[in-house]
Amino acid sequence: MFALGITAVMASSLASSAKAQTLNTGRIAGINTETSTCELIVFSDDAEFPTTLQASAEICAQALAGQQIQYTSEITQLTAIAPPSVGTVVGASAGDRVCYVDLESESGQITTHYANFDICSQQGIVGAQVRLTYEAANILDYNCMGNPDCGRSDRAELIVNADIISPAPTRAPISSLPDGNYRYWSGPAQSFVSEDELGGFLFLFRKQGNNITGVYGYFDQEALCVQGQVNENTITGISVQTLRGATVRSPGETFVDFYPFSSSIKVRRGRQINRETVRYSSTLLDVSELNRINAGDRLPPSRC
Repeated sequence: MFALGITAVMASSLASSAKAQTLNTGRIAGINTETSTCELIVFSDDAEFPTTLQASAEICAQALAGQQIQYTSEITQLTAIAPPSVGTVVGASAGDRVCYVDLESESGQITTHYANFDICSQQGIVGAQVRLTYEAANILDYNCMGNPDCGRSDRAELIVNADIISPAPTRAPISSLPDGNYRYWSGPAQSFVSEDELGGFLFLFRKQGNNITGVYGYFDQEALCVQGQVNENTITGISVQTLRGATVRSPGETFVDFYPFSSSIKVRRGRQINRETVRYSSTLLDVSELNRINAGDRLPPSRC
């Protein structure tokens, strides 16, 4: 771990810093250099909203975005916690800025780390124990709010390699599930996930025999209704996108990734039905990297 000189915007008098203080743990989401002072945007583990911390220009020049830290609001030291070199991947999901990788330590603690987008599409990584390599890189600025054209960036230490030490345990494929309604996601395997905790890729589907009908997509973003037959963890069939301004990704015989940051679903033979509907008569969906969670309150579609 290393110490960084830092001052909290919300700090009260430094004269009180000699008193016992609660040590906070959090993560630096972004760096703001557009004010007269450099600011770090920090989400503490037990807070819904971020804290803004003032820091020197020297500090803000470091690759701190995504860094897990320990800090107090009334001292001038911040301790950065070294990221793990080995861990078990329990989830990986692509966001606007980076691939978010959830790692479980030997003690059972789960932490989230920033990674190259390639890591999210690496086959067999979820559930595997991996050895990690990090490199400093530029990522989209936190304040850009997902807009890739804003022209600003943050500096972060990203996972660039995840070498598998122990492969993931073999899981029963979805083709072996009894008939019913199910929900899978790209986060960690859990018996219950609330609506507020949902994120990443989500697949809500019904199974009857080898027939699958469901909605697959990145949570709260564009999605596809998928209908087809399942073989192990691969669904082959058709898909329909209903979205204002939807356009055909592949009109011909060449499969393309529907999401540029993920190879989980591929489409071809697309046809524009109307301004809001595109139908792909050939679709491949691989759900081998997803984990089962509770079915939730929503029902999957009966057809696409």
